[in-house]
Amino acid sequence: MIMKIALALLVIVILAVLAGGCTTQVPEESTAPQSALLNAGVPDVTGVWKGTSVGYIVNEGFIQYPTTTFNITEQKGHIFIGRKEYESLDGRMNYEEFTGVVTTNGEFYQTDNVKGFSIGRVTAPDSLELIYLEEGNNTKAIMTNLTRQRR
Repeated sequence: MIMKIALALLVIVILAVLAGGCTTQVPEESTAPQSALLNAGVPDVTGVWKGTSVGYIVNEGFIQYPTTTFNITEQKGHIFIGRKEYESLDGRMNYEEFTGVVTTNGEFYQTDNVKGFSIGRVTAPDSLELIYLEEGNNTKAIMTNLTRQRR
């Protein structure tokens, strides 16, 4: 009699498991595009960044640019493009197109002409610190601190 009860309970348990389905779930495949998966964690640097710059230019001396603007117009993963604006010491506005790379840990590399480039870091979601270096007859070393402008 005990054997019949044990066998009946075993059959009930097996049927319950079969009726309930598998107890583990197969993970769903991600629907995110592969590029989004590869770029997870890359800081978004698009937008208008404004700040000031100080530095030194051979044959000109120590300088200060009261307004420097970086307009990063497009970013695809680590790569970005944009336009830089700054007022020179003689009051003339300068515009330069640029391209660059930002790493997942916020390192920022940007180049705008054959002689110069910037290295820097995203120091907070809306703060960027850059060091611009240019070689040649008019060698430059310029430090720029930028803040992203929010609407």
